[in-house]
Amino acid sequence: MLTQLVRCLSLFVCLTLLGTSTAVAKDYLVEVVLFEHVTNENSSSVRQLYFPKLPSAIGLNSDAARDAGIQKIESDFTLTDSAEKITQSGRYRLLRHFAWRQPGLDSRSSQSIRINVGTVSTVYIPEDVKGFGEFIPASANPEPGRTRELRTTTVNGRIKVHLGRFLHMKVQLVYTDETAGRSYRLSQSRKMRSRELHYIDNQKFGILTRILPIDEDT
Repeated sequence: MLTQLVRCLSLFVCLTLLGTSTAVAKDYLVEVVLFEHVTNENSSSVRQLYFPKLPSAIGLNSDAARDAGIQKIESDFTLTDSAEKITQSGRYRLLRHFAWRQPGLDSRSSQSIRINVGTVSTVYIPEDVKGFGEFIPASANPEPGRTRELRTTTVNGRIKVHLGRFLHMKVQLVYTDETAGRSYRLSQSRKMRSRELHYIDNQKFGILTRILPIDEDT
């Protein structure tokens, strides 16, 4: 969906790959540009709310993040030109531009980053969610079988980066349009090399992302 945009962004973003396929840096800078598509919703599409069923995930500003060696980055973004292109485009709307530094750890040791962006709303889910996968069906009001009240946001979920032979990113996000009474799910695992620009999206929203190695003496 973003082929033309990515081609344009490539004029600004260096896509130089590491000399080997093995990622070896101690720490990594993870940068994310979160956006939504500005399009008319298909009136025939199914209207259903969802809430992400998350494993443990930590907020960037939390004590748990600091204890895990994760640092929120407030400035010196490398995808500023990409974010500006999205802002200027009539087809996309920028939702959030953020970044963090984290250790290069394996899947078992790496932490998921909790993502909450946008307007807060209330949804109701079943008390027992063991039988559901990554996304739990929800409703805007309590109803039989859905009585557990939870707060959600326009975009709610997690992003996890871990290190193996390559870098790996797991995206599990829900975009909720409270007015339309519908959610859009985005779940994808992506194998990456550092310094590559990747886009992960669906018909409603997505991310542009890049991971940079940080030298040990930085």
